[in-house]
Amino acid sequence: IQAILISAIFMVLPETGSARSGSWSMPFLLMDADARTAGMAGAGSILQDSPSAIWHNAASVVGGEVKAGAGLFSGPWNSAFDGNDVMYGVAGYWNIDSRNALLGGVRYVSGAETVLTDDWGFPYGTACPYDIAAGIGYARGFGKHFSVSLTATYLHSDLGIGDRPLTGVSFDAAAVYRHGIASRKGAQWSVGLRLADIGTLLSSPDGSLPVRCAVSGGVKLPFSPQHVLNLAADAAFRFSPSAFEAAAGAEYVFLKHGIIRAGYHAGQALASGNYAAVGCGFIAGPVRCNASWRFGGDRQGLYGDMFCFSVELLL
Repeated sequence: IQAILISAIFMVLPETGSARSGSWSMPFLLMDADARTAGMAGAGSILQDSPSAIWHNAASVVGGEVKAGAGLFSGPWNSAFDGNDVMYGVAGYWNIDSRNALLGGVRYVSGAETVLTDDWGFPYGTACPYDIAAGIGYARGFGKHFSVSLTATYLHSDLGIGDRPLTGVSFDAAAVYRHGIASRKGAQWSVGLRLADIGTLLSSPDGSLPVRCAVSGGVKLPFSPQHVLNLAADAAFRFSPSAFEAAAGAEYVFLKHGIIRAGYHAGQALASGNYAAVGCGFIAGPVRCNASWRFGGDRQGLYGDMFCFSVELLL
């Protein structure tokens, strides 16, 4: 009966974070972790001063304009705002000095509640699947231009049917190189490399994580203290099953307080195909509020027409 119930849940919830995709588990690890990157369709993983950097490229926090940051995230929300398959997260970082930084974060995904039935089709209970990821990280700068990081994450995925949950540990290793652009004051370009979700499932030797290698690029162009343009591009190759993804986006900060974003994602992301995104936000002192809307792709999946929201505090 247990095998029948598990099969039924996977049939009802093929796209949730608790389900499996292909030959790997915990696909919620591929979901956007803040509205800033979501508004650029997944690009911008090495943008500086990002409280959610632990879920992107943790090395990017070294050498930023602020000493510390913390943020709250919620999404993706569908147009009905029913709360199914929504991720909630909190993350932050602290630059101990100009070369050393600590990072941390927790992500929680609530799956859709499903009615369980017996062999004769009679309901006898409900299943409420959920996923949790809790991570810590350390970043270190070398000189003025180069930084590296290492993060460790504990993973927990429960179908909510009383069966043994999936647990695991994953590691990320990342690096960022930044350099100024002589022709414009304050301008810089950056490149990054990340090896993500290298690890194993402790309770399921046959399962695997979505291990991937990602490269990133970015350009910061300040036109004045009140107007700044950030350009970003990210590409990733996912192993077993193999898949390639790429995203490009832009972020424009105007009048020092307003933010607009846009981006496009190409490739297979959680079986959703290509999609686009737009975003907006505002800056009020140390507070930054962001919202994004993703459209296109598989309208029934986690990357259909969805909203994401985040609030950040930068100190």
